[in-house]
Amino acid sequence: MPSLLANGIGTLAGACFGSPFPTTIYIGHPGWKALGARIGYSVLNGVFFTVLGLTGAVALVGYLIPIEAGMAIVLWIGIVMVAQAFQATPREHAPAVAVGLLPGIAAWGALMLKHGLRAAGHPITPAILDPLRSADVYAHGAFALEQGFLLTSMVWAALTVEVIERRFLRAAGWALGGAALSLLGLVHAYRFAGSDTVQALVPGQAWDFALGYSLVALLMLVGRFAPEEAAPGH
Repeated sequence: MPSLLANGIGTLAGACFGSPFPTTIYIGHPGWKALGARIGYSVLNGVFFTVLGLTGAVALVGYLIPIEAGMAIVLWIGIVMVAQAFQATPREHAPAVAVGLLPGIAAWGALMLKHGLRAAGHPITPAILDPLRSADVYAHGAFALEQGFLLTSMVWAALTVEVIERRFLRAAGWALGGAALSLLGLVHAYRFAGSDTVQALVPGQAWDFALGYSLVALLMLVGRFAPEEAAPGH
């Protein structure tokens, strides 16, 4: 809980100053601690990046350090985080971890699709949806999952955990949370903008997704109050 609070408060504080980037506890912290790093390391880290940002030296660092070197580190971090997600959760919750990965995978697929369309010189407009659908590529769903996929991932994973634990009222609450996020435009709502699709913070635009979440919530309520059959003896 302290880690999540630090992340959340830091992200909100940065947003108040116009930062679009969320803060997070770096995955390498245990390693730095093992080497003797303490609070001074974090302070020095913040000071260093503050100087880079205020002086415009980010471009110089990007010129001196190949992007491939940075991407290799990010790739390894991603591998370790996914592995840890399965290792640090109860075995019976493994399906929830898998479900939570799906929105991110969909967002990656949408990104690759848009890169391919741009490389082919094809404009990214609503007109592409029908031809792609005829080729069994459901771009609308991918574009919708791309928007707010971190929030969607949390909702889906938590809902799956509650179903596994047979806490259907809590599962219904998470589904209603997804419906509320959809109605507010924080997830699933997108618009075409030039050669891209971006989030559309338009209340009610993703009403169809909100309806879907609401039906899931209704199903969870039915599951909560439906009679439970005794397990067979064999």
